[in-house]
Amino acid sequence: MAKPILLLAIATVLAPQAVHAEAILRSRVVDAQTARAVPCTITIRGADGKVVADHPSFVGGIRSRGDLEKHLAPGKVRVTVSRGFDYDAQEQEIELRDGETREIEFRLQRRTPLRAAGWYAGDNHDHMIHGERTIQVDFDYVALAARAEGLDYLSVTNHWNSPDISPEAMDRSCARAGAPDFLLMWNLEAPKNYWKGDASRCVGHGWTVGMRGRTADGRDGIQELLAMSAWDYESEKVSFPNFEIQALIHELGGIVSYTHPHRWWWGKWSGKGIYAVEEKKRISNMAQELPFDTVAGPTYDMMDIMMKPEERETARQALGLWFLLLNHGYRIAATASSDATFDNPGGGVPGKVRVYTHVEGRLSPESLADAMKRGRSFVTSGPLLLLDIGGYGPGEVIQSDAGRKLRMRLRAWASGALGSRLRRVELIRNGLVKRAWEPANGEGEFVSADEEIAEGGTAWYVARCFGEADTQVAISNPVYFEGADYRAPAAAAAQVSGSVTNAAGQPLEGTMEIIQMDGRKQVKTGEFRIAGGRFGAAVPATARLRATAPGYTSDLKSVFMDYAPLLNGMLNMTPEQLSDWETFEAIRRTLRDVRIDFRLQGGERQPAQ
Repeated sequence: MAKPILLLAIATVLAPQAVHAEAILRSRVVDAQTARAVPCTITIRGADGKVVADHPSFVGGIRSRGDLEKHLAPGKVRVTVSRGFDYDAQEQEIELRDGETREIEFRLQRRTPLRAAGWYAGDNHDHMIHGERTIQVDFDYVALAARAEGLDYLSVTNHWNSPDISPEAMDRSCARAGAPDFLLMWNLEAPKNYWKGDASRCVGHGWTVGMRGRTADGRDGIQELLAMSAWDYESEKVSFPNFEIQALIHELGGIVSYTHPHRWWWGKWSGKGIYAVEEKKRISNMAQELPFDTVAGPTYDMMDIMMKPEERETARQALGLWFLLLNHGYRIAATASSDATFDNPGGGVPGKVRVYTHVEGRLSPESLADAMKRGRSFVTSGPLLLLDIGGYGPGEVIQSDAGRKLRMRLRAWASGALGSRLRRVELIRNGLVKRAWEPANGEGEFVSADEEIAEGGTAWYVARCFGEADTQVAISNPVYFEGADYRAPAAAAAQVSGSVTNAAGQPLEGTMEIIQMDGRKQVKTGEFRIAGGRFGAAVPATARLRATAPGYTSDLKSVFMDYAPLLNGMLNMTPEQLSDWETFEAIRRTLRDVRIDFRLQGGERQPAQ
C-alpha cells in the first residue's frame, strides 16, 4: 500500500499549476463639452454578477478621476458610468477575452443649463469620522467621492482624520484636496446637543456653512463650539442652549441649519458614564428646541426638509413643519443634507440628497452662505427643477398687485440615472397644490410656460417634482408675494420678574445685568435695578440675567434654562407637538410671565432689619 501513496504524492508535486485567467479593462471618462477627464463613479458588474469595488467606504463601484485600469476575469462585463444628478449616466456591455486589454471611453453630457446659469450643487452634512471609526479616510478621498457624485462643493464635518484640528490646519487640508472646479470646506455638526448627554433629550442637531475659524478676539471657534454641545453620555458638560451656539456661529460669519428635525427611534442605549443600560430607549435626533428658537428669533437660518432618501416619513414631517412656518410668516430657507458617514462600510456616499444654490459671481464659503440663507436654492434626491415667476426666482420677493399678471415658468428634469423619468410636477401655493402635471410617457424634461399668476395679498409658491420612485423628489424654496398686510413675525421678548435674597431669605438691593453669551464668554448688554429684593423687566428671550448686590457673590441664570416651564417643554417635546402651531403659541404665552428667583451667597454686610 505504500507504493501508490508515494506515486500520488509525486504526481501532485509535478502537476502544472492552474493559470488564473485575466483581462485588463481600461476606461476613460470625459466631459462631452470640455473633452477633459472628469471624476465619476464607475460601476463594473463582472461575469459573476458581482460589483467591483476598491474601497470599503463605498460598495457601489469605484471612485475614478476619469481614467481607470482594472484587472478582471474574462467574460461578459457591464460598465456603468455616472456623475450625480445632472449628467446622463451611460452604460456599455462588453465581452472580455482571456489575456485581452480592452479600452473604452465614455463622454458624459450635462442634461440641464443649471451649472452654466450659476447653480452649484453641494452637501453640507458629511462625516469624515462619525464615531464608529471602522474605516480611515483622508481629505483627498472625501473630495474625490464628492466630485465623483457631481458635487461642486462639499462641507465635511467633525471629526477629521488629522493630528491638528485647528481652523488653520483645516483650511490647509481642504485647500490641498480641492480643485479649480471644486470647493472642499470644513464645518461643524453644531449644535449637536443632548441635554446632559441623555439621548432622549436632544434639543437638536445642526450644520454650518461659511464660518471663520476664530472669533474677533482670537478664540478657536472649533473648540468653542465643541465645548458648548453635549454629545451622547457627556453628562459632565456645562449645558448651553442651541440659540447660544447659533449666535456664536453667526458671530463667526456662518449660517446654521437644523437637520433631520423629526428623526427619532427606539433602541438599546447606554451603559456608559452615569447612565444605566435601557433595553428600549427613545433615542432622539429631533429639533426639540426649534419652536423656542423660532419664537425667540428665529435664531437659526435654515431647516433640512430632506434627509437620506429612505427616511421618507422623517422628510414628510419636516416638509409639513416647514410649510407651517412659511404659513405663519417665517421665511426660513429649506435645505437638504445626506449625513454621510465615511467611516462606516458603504457610508461614503455624499450627495444622496443635495442643495442646488444660485450664487452670483465666484463660489466661495461666504457667497454660498449668503445665497443659501436667502433661499436662492432648491433641494433634491434626484430630479432637477427651475421656478421663475415674472423674472423672480426662489427666495425673492414680489410686491403684490392684484391687477398685474406675471408669467410663471417651471422647468423640470428627471435625474441623470439610467432610465429615469419624471412622474409628476406640481406648483404649490401656501402649502396646497395649485396645479399638477403628469408628463406624457414620463419624458425626461418637462416645461410649462403658459401659466399666469396674479396675487393681491401675501402668498408663497414652490415647485415640486417626482421621479419614478417615491424617494426621488425635488422641491424649490419659495417665491414670495408680499401684500400690504405682511408683517414679519417679531421676536418674542420675555417679561421676567422675581426676587433676589440672601441665604437667609432677606431681600437685597442691587443691579440686574442683561447678559448675552458670545460662545462661553459673558457679554453685558444692559441693566436695571433690583429694589426691595424684587425686579421686573422685558428682556430678550435668549438672555441670561446676572444678579449683583454689594458684598455678595453674583449669580447668573437663563430665561430659557432656569425657568422649568420653558426648559421642560423642550426636553420632553413629542413629534406631534413639534408640528403643532399651538406649541409655538404656548411658548409666546409662557414668555409673558417668566419667574426667576435668585439667592445670593456671601455678604458680610447684611441688609437693615
